[in-house]
Amino acid sequence: MTLQVKKIRLSELENFVNSKEFQNYEVIPISSIRAQSYLANPHGHPDDIVLYLGFIANKLVAFRSIFADTIHSDGQQLRFGWCSGAWVHNLFRRKGYSKQLLQEAYTDWNEKLMFTNYSPEAEKLIINSKRFQAIHQFEGCRAYAFVKTEKLLNEKNYSLPGLYPTLNFIIRVGIRFNRIFFRPSPPQSVAFEMLSQPDKDCYDFLKQQPGNSFSQKDQAFFNWLFQYPWLSDKKTPDAVRYPFSVFSEAFSYQTIKVYDNKSFKGFFIFSLREGHLKTLFFYVPDLYMHEIALFLKNYCLKYEIERLTVYKKQLADELLKRKFPFLHAKRYGQKIYSTFQVSNQKQLIFQDGEGDVPFT
Repeated sequence: MTLQVKKIRLSELENFVNSKEFQNYEVIPISSIRAQSYLANPHGHPDDIVLYLGFIANKLVAFRSIFADTIHSDGQQLRFGWCSGAWVHNLFRRKGYSKQLLQEAYTDWNEKLMFTNYSPEAEKLIINSKRFQAIHQFEGCRAYAFVKTEKLLNEKNYSLPGLYPTLNFIIRVGIRFNRIFFRPSPPQSVAFEMLSQPDKDCYDFLKQQPGNSFSQKDQAFFNWLFQYPWLSDKKTPDAVRYPFSVFSEAFSYQTIKVYDNKSFKGFFIFSLREGHLKTLFFYVPDLYMHEIALFLKNYCLKYEIERLTVYKKQLADELLKRKFPFLHAKRYGQKIYSTFQVSNQKQLIFQDGEGDVPFT
């Protein structure tokens, strides 16, 4: 069966989401809040094709979504698309439809696409397409504290529902026992201040950062991130018809300012989603990674965080030097795949929150 492809440009997205056609889809290709975020993207252009829809006999059976970003390479600014969100109806899988939509996007985006934050299945598609090469490998870590057994075992495709209450009880007793004996002694000169989002000090500091970041983040980017998240604490019809996350009972960002002898030294940002803490952006000298590791350990214990994910190698190294008080910690990290070469990629600074990671 031949897949009929329909493309939606950014300038058409709002009308499309409000159309009767969209409302009649059994599965929708984008949530309303993600659509609003795409429209607010400071890197977006009206002609960007952000949705690829695949139809068989007028039935939506596959889609792929893309959003724009920019990097500096070889002294020039390059626009490219992040692949973010691909779906195929379970009755139409293994027919090459996802690959076909990816090829369409590859052509339309001038052969400039990137991938990260992927599932194992998506990574296989990336590799099999022979269009992408890994340009960066994150060497981070994942640590577990007040983890719920059902989540941990489901990651490994195990199911032991009858044992969940007992195992959860044992885990909570173990981590609380660890908390009793966790008494770090960070340098008294280093202090932290928690904010809901960056302030003027942070943005002024951001302007002073060296120009070797993989993608330049500025105030416009962070305004977009904080004002147009992809998750809502309110259940909407999107949550039923959209195959990716829309609703979260607990999702927030935290900005942490770092001081040494009362002098502002930088800041970092992490997200919290239903017990999962993910570090996203670091604008603070690496010499404070030890203190930041202690701060995160204390934070996880105080707020009973289930798991911590870090991609920044220097911080991961500090966390893994002494895994206590976590119950378990391991190396963890994904790659960034690109269809085009990025100059001096080994000298670039890659943030934990590249691509769609900070939105999910």
